[in-house]
Amino acid sequence: MRPVPRIRAVVTDLDNTLYPWVDYIVPSLEAMVDSLVATTGLPRIRIVQSLKEVYTRYGSNEYPFTIQESDIFKPYEGDFDSFDKLVVEPAARAFQSTRARFLKTYPGVIETLRWIREQGLKVVGLTDAPRNAAVHRLRMLHVEGLFDALYTLPGYELPKNVAPRIRRKEEAGGYLPSITVQELPREAEKPSPAGLRRILSDLGLRGAEVIYVGDNVKKDMPVAAACGAVGVWAEYGTYISAEYRERLAIISARSVTARHVSEEVHERWPLAISSFVQVKDVVEGSRWTAPRVRKAKGKGKGKA
Repeated sequence: MRPVPRIRAVVTDLDNTLYPWVDYIVPSLEAMVDSLVATTGLPRIRIVQSLKEVYTRYGSNEYPFTIQESDIFKPYEGDFDSFDKLVVEPAARAFQSTRARFLKTYPGVIETLRWIREQGLKVVGLTDAPRNAAVHRLRMLHVEGLFDALYTLPGYELPKNVAPRIRRKEEAGGYLPSITVQELPREAEKPSPAGLRRILSDLGLRGAEVIYVGDNVKKDMPVAAACGAVGVWAEYGTYISAEYRERLAIISARSVTARHVSEEVHERWPLAISSFVQVKDVVEGSRWTAPRVRKAKGKGKGKA
């Protein structure tokens, strides 16, 4: 049993670590599809498959221009303004209103982030989500100001067909984050340790001075191990109902789901928490050790 070294920063994953991503993305996407079925008259399967192709292309279920980038828009390419008003805007409102209802942080997350900063520690986000989506989620959750920096995968540019109000806001800097955001190359996607190594370099820290919190045993914890950081497994983020997993599989691109949701696996990590609040215990130096595996005393006796 040995104390955790002095900690100077907490690096945390976002999806299913700070908030339950599945709990809001499933009903939000379903609400958007319902709207598209009503406005276009197309079969649900046709709409879902068209959207999933775009999600795969952009690596995000929250790419905001999915509808006009899908083949649903092809018959209406000569008149984007009408398509925008009659199809895109109702679908966007359906998605956004549902997201506002269901996107919530886990209990104690905001208070814990504030406490970490009060201890003089840095708080940094490391996510496989695109820049645009990650920044917007932190803003909606009112936690953007609790981060010193955010490291994401590359963001996306405005497409050709977009409402003038959106383009004007983009040109005026209305979507710029209030914190430092660094885009990592796509090959830095976890379990590559490149993202965390970049953070350590930028902050001038050693791995042992950093706590890394994440819900995915196969993607997050290898990152911590490779960098010598204190890996904290957010086990609570893996508690996803079978029903939601099935509903997500229908509407989400498989590659995007893998980026946001941990698989149902038997692997575990020795330092696991059942609430983000328990990060405080690790920061304060709680003692922990990996469980020892006792070897069998006699060959073939099967004792452990």
